[in-house]
Amino acid sequence: MSYSNSIKSLIDIQDLNITFDEDCVKQGTFKGKACKYITGTLTYNPTHCVKCGIENKNFTVFKNGTQLSRITLPLTGVSPTYLLLRKQRFMCTECNTSFTAKTPIVERNCYISKNVKVQVMIKSAEAQSLKSIAKDCSISPTTVQRVINEVAVHLKPHHTKLPKHLSFDEFKYAKGAMAFEYINVLNGDILDILNRRDNFAIKIISL
Repeated sequence: MSYSNSIKSLIDIQDLNITFDEDCVKQGTFKGKACKYITGTLTYNPTHCVKCGIENKNFTVFKNGTQLSRITLPLTGVSPTYLLLRKQRFMCTECNTSFTAKTPIVERNCYISKNVKVQVMIKSAEAQSLKSIAKDCSISPTTVQRVINEVAVHLKPHHTKLPKHLSFDEFKYAKGAMAFEYINVLNGDILDILNRRDNFAIKIISL
């Protein structure tokens, strides 16, 4: 296994367009705290311009420098870990606009990897406070709540009835307020997360 593949395996990145050089891991600080920086490069040859759609023939779309992004990764060891990703920039000669290479490890205009978001959701089912989850995932409590809310929105339409066995839990979020979640005991799926735990938000009807 090459050095680059070893790093990708360590931080769980499958994107073949991202590569790492030797000595890409450095110790540093972020917001006054010790951390690890892993420097990588994202580049490929685009098939077309994402802005105007013209096919990339005869260098219609050419490489035009890079853009550096800092992406939060899950912890490696005990230190917060960040990927300093040099994203390839492209220029289109047809529409005279530029665009940046994309990777599935992170959503557009987001600096938190999808793996961190998955980690947040797993920990949210373990009766941890937002502050505790934030510390473990190297993000802010506000960001933790936003990730939970985003996932909860997608969960709601898929459950028209409750399973036979449920697990209930509460956890603290912004400004000490309590949220309520209920989980399918059999498979551990989070069915929904409510931003309050009073009778207005929770109603149990017996049939």
